[in-house]
Amino acid sequence: MNDLIEIAIFDVDGTIWENGVVPDSVVKGFKHLHKNNTLTTISTGRGYIRLREALGSSFNDLISDKSPIIVEHGTKIVDKKGNTIFADFLIDQEIDHIVDFTRNNIDLFKMLLFYPNDPNKKVKICCFNESDLEMEIKKRGHYADVFYASLGELSSLIRKEELTNVTLKLKPYIKVENLKLLFTRTETKIVFQDGEMVFVKQNANKALAIKYLLDYLKISSSKLLVAGNAINDVEMLDFDSKETLLVGPKESRETIKSYLSDLNGIIELENPSKLGDYLLSL
Repeated sequence: MNDLIEIAIFDVDGTIWENGVVPDSVVKGFKHLHKNNTLTTISTGRGYIRLREALGSSFNDLISDKSPIIVEHGTKIVDKKGNTIFADFLIDQEIDHIVDFTRNNIDLFKMLLFYPNDPNKKVKICCFNESDLEMEIKKRGHYADVFYASLGELSSLIRKEELTNVTLKLKPYIKVENLKLLFTRTETKIVFQDGEMVFVKQNANKALAIKYLLDYLKISSSKLLVAGNAINDVEMLDFDSKETLLVGPKESRETIKSYLSDLNGIIELENPSKLGDYLLSL
């Protein structure tokens, strides 16, 4: 297998992470890849801190020591300690647009979150309703700095950080999924996924991050395996790789397939456990 696949890159939620855990078959599958000298790493919408929190004790088993990690929807590449290798930061004009958009549509959103560039800092989460603060601290305080602030105060806080993306958590009754929209007055786009609305630069995605990573590691795309399941994985799943794995229940797979330009060679797997079994078969 070493002649075929030198690096394998995986999304997290719904791809290798199932019901809050990484199945044993996935861990075994990754270890099988390692025995065949295949590097393994992650490409996720999560920030580095939330990735470590999600993978827990599996973090070191799933990510090879020498392989960078793609985080924050492909806008940033970090090493295993979270230090930035590459980042596509939002400029002041784009931050202004995000704040103005939030202010004008505030009734749609429950909270706003962003990832400081320093990997040692917690995720920042701003609640828009002060009454939500105590509950959200209990729910997210182990990985996030949760606070309440006015939009004016929030604008100042955001400007203190170098940011590649800003996420707005939609209120529960707002149901928009698997959608991307481009803005015309700034170089930003929004991705609707998992009840969230994420602002990133228009030219940022997981596929471009993978291209950068392959060049960085001097590995050909013909030696690449990718696996994903969601709208922010579409460009990655369309990448010219040796193996492309689409993971998830049939309805979800059909939705993502409708966005792909070429379905030839796509291998479909119904859940993360099946993904692990497939990796063991390689």
